[in-house]
Amino acid sequence: MSIAILLAVIGLLLIYFEFFLPGGIMGVAGGVLLISSIVILLLNDPGSLVLIIFIASLIIALLITIKIALWRVRSTGKKGTIFLDSDQTGYFASFYDKELVGKLGIAESDLKPSGHVKIDDTSYQAVSKGRYINKGSTIQVIGGEGSRLIVKQIEEEV
Repeated sequence: MSIAILLAVIGLLLIYFEFFLPGGIMGVAGGVLLISSIVILLLNDPGSLVLIIFIASLIIALLITIKIALWRVRSTGKKGTIFLDSDQTGYFASFYDKELVGKLGIAESDLKPSGHVKIDDTSYQAVSKGRYINKGSTIQVIGGEGSRLIVKQIEEEV
């Protein structure tokens, strides 16, 4: 009987921790331990009254555990969880300069498919649209993605 109670308590703790550590593993393990505690109690051949009291107390304890966990989550907000909001302070996504679209430049390095280009005496990261571009080739900006420009080679007339 004491092993069944110990498994039930550990299962309830795992279910409680599931509210703070997402992923489902602790919740599933807690559920398995709760069911295992009932099976172990059945193997010890208790009386019907003991089994009914054990299952009823297990259900009540599970409801209380869930209620306490939900109260704790609501009262702490983001504090006390594994999620931090301080690591995103001051973060700004990178954007390419939309004014560069259509401008011509020179490939500072081979673009296979990424490299560097120079436009108006400023170096930028770039990705070629579709093919290899040799260093020194004339390029044109056709768009951007994040902080990188998307460029194509301009065929020079001979």
